[in-house]
Amino acid sequence: MVSQSHTNALRRNGHREGGFTLLEVMMVTFISSFVFAGVLSAYIFLGRGLSRQVNAEGLESRTRLALHYFTQDVSSASAIAAQNPGSQVTGTQMALTIPGSNTVTYYCDWTQGPANGVLERQVGTNPYLVLLTNLSSFSLQYFDSTTHAFAVPSAAPSAPQIDIKQVCLTYTSTAGYGPSGNLSNFTVVSPLVIMKNKTVLLDPNSP
Repeated sequence: MVSQSHTNALRRNGHREGGFTLLEVMMVTFISSFVFAGVLSAYIFLGRGLSRQVNAEGLESRTRLALHYFTQDVSSASAIAAQNPGSQVTGTQMALTIPGSNTVTYYCDWTQGPANGVLERQVGTNPYLVLLTNLSSFSLQYFDSTTHAFAVPSAAPSAPQIDIKQVCLTYTSTAGYGPSGNLSNFTVVSPLVIMKNKTVLLDPNSP
């Protein structure tokens, strides 16, 4: 048994029982929390970056599909009926006449909201094929053989327009969710696509 006098002697000589003071515990807790917060922030930042990258790759994949059909249809068309229903207004954008095939129609659907536009492609009376989704803007620009741009009517004309020779596609699509920090925007301006099967008609009043 340790006597009281021996315990007092140890205390007088500077010895004490093992353990941590409250200040030491608080300091360790603070430092550990700071380290964990940094690791968690880096993890969240990395996750958002990977999510944005996946969204961007998905948008690029849809763009390649849309441009493939768009280029193929316009370059093969012999006539075009263009229409501009207006910004974010549901309606047919253009109808292409392709020799030996049915009419190909490009249709924009904005019924789900201004940031949820859908571009659809229809061959004849077949079901629509969805090319693009989550559109926030979409437009088609039309040019003659000299790359002179001109406006098109808001309603489809009764006969195909004879001046259009080149068409350009422009749009912006989104993927992800803004508040979560993984929203990706993708804007595309296609090259001018020439209607190779269309004959340029001269103005009969020109000299």
